[in-house]
Amino acid sequence: MPGLQALTELLVGGAADHAPASEDSRPFQVGWGMVAALHRQAAAVVVLHDQGLGHEAAPNRRLMVEYVAHLQWLVRDGDDAVDSMNKAHQHKHGGLRKAADEGGYQYDAEAADAVRDAVIPGNPTNTYNNTSNLLGRLGSGLLQSWLGETQLSHATLVAAGAFYRETDEHLELFLTPTYGIEGDPMEASPYIAFFFMFFGMVAFNKLMVDKPWTDELKAIGDAAGLAGAV
Repeated sequence: MPGLQALTELLVGGAADHAPASEDSRPFQVGWGMVAALHRQAAAVVVLHDQGLGHEAAPNRRLMVEYVAHLQWLVRDGDDAVDSMNKAHQHKHGGLRKAADEGGYQYDAEAADAVRDAVIPGNPTNTYNNTSNLLGRLGSGLLQSWLGETQLSHATLVAAGAFYRETDEHLELFLTPTYGIEGDPMEASPYIAFFFMFFGMVAFNKLMVDKPWTDELKAIGDAAGLAGAV
């Protein structure tokens, strides 16, 4: 869609030229990784939609919500957010190492020790490593969007129920999803991809020196019915 193309053109326009000084660059660096990954998820959502697989793009849309939330977290809490993300990485890495040990898998023990032994400052933002806590703090419907996409992202009754319909008379089985409502809600999938990509880039713009994308984002938002979002 045109709005997503415009965002892509903006994204490849030299963000590195607006990086903060190295001693202040951690939120920017992590933010760039988040926004670049967010862009690829948006592309995946559009490709799946074009192939008639909008229903199956729910995990991608769900992950887009998480990337947007983490970008907004970086804007709000800066280095504290990065420390909390490192704390979460350390914890999850420990769980992965334990599972590898139990399964007899080999890995670089020296590198694993370095992650385990890293001293990471504690801070109150660690609570936002819990996705529900983070989304609840940010508001703007992020938690509701994430929970909705979660229903279709896992092996749930909601996900299974889209493929059959039972009445008093008979049972219908489907190979494509049906929702029991008029129209196909998945037709909105490309716009959802644009929507979250847009707000992810609005957040990343605030991590760059001089916020260089402001005017372009305002124009893109206005054209897409998001006047006043920037």
